[in-house]
Amino acid sequence: MYKAAEAVKAFYSGFLPAYQEGTIPEDISPPYISFSLSVPEWNQKASHYVRVWDRSNVNTRIIRIADQITRAIGICKKIPFDGGYLIIWPETPLIKVEKDGDARYAYINLSINAYNMPGV
Repeated sequence: MYKAAEAVKAFYSGFLPAYQEGTIPEDISPPYISFSLSVPEWNQKASHYVRVWDRSNVNTRIIRIADQITRAIGICKKIPFDGGYLIIWPETPLIKVEKDGDARYAYINLSINAYNMPGV
């Protein structure tokens, strides 16, 4: 799972600094991306989401970055890593905007498949 997690992080880091949920450093302030990660069995899918965070009174930046991410994913995105690859694709609703305290985020709803030997 480590290699899969690093590959997903590298993909999302192409848009903003990205962190797996639960690993966001306390001294980091938005804008940044957080993402969930589950690596399902090869013949199963799992839920996957991305949140684009910002502190702003408007949603413009988070929506623009969410659009860039979904454009890069398209109908599906293959993310290779040493020993396998992941496939990420959109689900419905694709993007919704939420507020958490003084921060806003665009929640991108996705699914993920993993094609690798267990433990790779």
